[in-house]
Amino acid sequence: MAYLDDSAWRYFWHPVCTLPELAAAAADNRVLAVTLLGEPIAVAEIAGTVAAFPDRCIHRSTRLSIGCVEAGGLRCAYHGWLYDAGGRCVEIPAMPDYKIPPGFRLRKIETQVAYDLVWLRLDPEAGTEIPGCPAWGDEAFRCVAGEPYTWPTSAGRRLENFVDLSHFPFVHDGSLGDRRHTTVPIAETARVGGELRFRFEPEPDMDLPDVALMAPTDYRLWMPFTVNLEFFFPDGERGQLWMTASPVESGTCRSFWFTCRTAGRDGDDRPHLDFQDLVLGEDLPVIAAQDPPEIPGPAGEQSVPADAVSLAYRRWLRELSGAAQKGAAEVSRSLAAGKRPRQRRSGAAGDA
Repeated sequence: MAYLDDSAWRYFWHPVCTLPELAAAAADNRVLAVTLLGEPIAVAEIAGTVAAFPDRCIHRSTRLSIGCVEAGGLRCAYHGWLYDAGGRCVEIPAMPDYKIPPGFRLRKIETQVAYDLVWLRLDPEAGTEIPGCPAWGDEAFRCVAGEPYTWPTSAGRRLENFVDLSHFPFVHDGSLGDRRHTTVPIAETARVGGELRFRFEPEPDMDLPDVALMAPTDYRLWMPFTVNLEFFFPDGERGQLWMTASPVESGTCRSFWFTCRTAGRDGDDRPHLDFQDLVLGEDLPVIAAQDPPEIPGPAGEQSVPADAVSLAYRRWLRELSGAAQKGAAEVSRSLAAGKRPRQRRSGAAGDA
């Protein structure tokens, strides 16, 4: 049995596409095919409403994503059955006078739009909310969307890499880290609602590029797969880097991200995006080489006190995974718990 039960993540909101991607499909009357937690899903804009359904016609099981969007709804490519924005079949061309039974409908998947992303939630029972994005809508910041990317790793591994402090001097020597400074502080993590929070104080004398986001940093991690870093620079300016990893299927995730800044809001965005692309290019070979791509149990990897954030994160993932097996109410209780995970400053790191 896997250490983490991926079915637990069905209770949470995950983005599956950007609004520009959806708009490009709508302009051609196309349906977007996406996958979330291994489930093929058709996403379309129907009569001004963003709708999502399992990617399967109820008639003869053809993928709806090869169909088209018309004024009246989503039309299946095989026999032309037409579905409205609520998933109800409203037309069967082979039998125009047939009284369509009320049970002839698609299962509608919960959909919301936030931060110019389309979010889906496969199971609403736990009452979860879309993760925060603090800089979005804050006039002090300029937020720039990076290009989404798909990596051959789990969403948990991708998020864990984002909050890993000790890899900077090795993976990012000269960009985010300095090989002369390999010691990292052992972070004090705290649970606040559904967030894991900690602060990082980097070495002050590293020789890094001007566009590098490296300064005293507040980390906020919305369980299970969203993180925001807020950087506090000596001149009073601030930056934020936000990322959410959407679990496509086992061993694959798609990440959506923003880089945000208070300084030079009218300046060129390209250097900031290029720098993040550089960092991602440094991370990818290492993350893609992790075997297995899913987070294993404590016996599968050895940990040390410097891995405090990773251990706290894994512990909470495991709690949520176990809670989901008991039902949505237990998931809600785990998210609401505000206890501080146990920290070890020396000796063995203990179980995750």
